[in-house]
Amino acid sequence: MNTDDIRFKIAAARRILYREGCDSNVGGHVSARAHGEEAFWSTGFEYFDQTTPARVAKLNFSLEVLEGELSFSPALNFHARIYELRPDVNAIVHLHSHHISVLSSVEGRTIGMYNVSSVLFHNDQATYFDDGHKSHVSVADELGDKRLVIMKNHGAIIASQSIESATIEALVAEQAAKYHLECEAIGGTPILEDEVVGGRAMYFKHFIPNMWDSNVARLRSSDPDLFV
Repeated sequence: MNTDDIRFKIAAARRILYREGCDSNVGGHVSARAHGEEAFWSTGFEYFDQTTPARVAKLNFSLEVLEGELSFSPALNFHARIYELRPDVNAIVHLHSHHISVLSSVEGRTIGMYNVSSVLFHNDQATYFDDGHKSHVSVADELGDKRLVIMKNHGAIIASQSIESATIEALVAEQAAKYHLECEAIGGTPILEDEVVGGRAMYFKHFIPNMWDSNVARLRSSDPDLFV
């Protein structure tokens, strides 16, 4: 298996998220831009740990399947909208993991800087409230130029520069939400602003690529079928 193939990377991303407690029933999405096309790669309704490269398909921005077979959620239309609005975004993760979903129950709440890895989201978060009448694509407008949008009573969307980065940011967002909830409960206080600003660039430079490589290496033992 070519581990540079985007279909492998999407399948690996979903397996990593599953192993790190970020499964989202059959409704979570991981997608990647198809470069040079108005299209993107994604998967249909299935648990994160079910995905293989062969189950990844390509859709255009009108949600027409161009390659592969896919029974997909119409909510994938917000992926298309984000890719249209944000040329800097090359990958998107949408998840309903536990602690992100709990945090999202408070309107307007974002992830606080209670842990060193939380710095990935410093001044890079938005919130979204669905009143039951908005279209799925409206969340793209609320995301704006941010990296993370927390959807009230729902979950989160991470929009990033690569599938590797989006995956690690998604699992860190879940961990950071857990730290936030537990630290807040005991009266903990956030990291000082100067430390947050200083640490953010270092985390993007060193933490994310090494976390991706380490997690893919772990998959060779835990998920050998992915490499067939």
